[in-house]
Amino acid sequence: MKSAATWLGVLGVGMACLAAGAAELGRMQPAAVVNDRPGGGGKAAGLQLALFAPIQVFPENYNIYGLRLNLIYGVNQDLRGLDLGLFNDGRGLMEGLQVGLANRMAELSGMQLGLLNFAGASEGGFQLGLMNYAHEFAGLQLGPINFAKDVNGAQIGVINICETTAGAQIGLINIISQSDWLVFCPLVNAQF
Repeated sequence: MKSAATWLGVLGVGMACLAAGAAELGRMQPAAVVNDRPGGGGKAAGLQLALFAPIQVFPENYNIYGLRLNLIYGVNQDLRGLDLGLFNDGRGLMEGLQVGLANRMAELSGMQLGLLNFAGASEGGFQLGLMNYAHEFAGLQLGPINFAKDVNGAQIGVINICETTAGAQIGLINIISQSDWLVFCPLVNAQF
């Protein structure tokens, strides 16, 4: 039976090998395809693996169409497909499913599942989390705390706050700060 010191030594060597491999992945420039889809552009890959940015297989300026796995933190441009990790970040459009502790996208046309979800803009989005935030949101925010500047859809939670809406809020505290009718209304608040 091996001693604890031997096991710690094996673990240390394994961690050093993993760190060296991850650093080498961050320095590599893998081959990529050019994305000519309407509204897109730039280099694209089908699979992204990231330890934390910039230590990831493809650099931040790549679009990922397929699967992105972020062990700690990953960032890319457009994402289409499945995005899994602790902290997921995208600078462009997300079309698909993003699952993590914290998710952030500039544009969302899909679903975010996490403790914290952020989207700059959304067209047909769904956010499910402890706290959801979006600048311009079209879709459904579902969670205890929901914030948005402009909502076209619904917010369902304990606290729902927006500036304007073309939809409904369902929760204990519902605030539409620039409402033509009711700014605050418990249980249900709406404006169309």
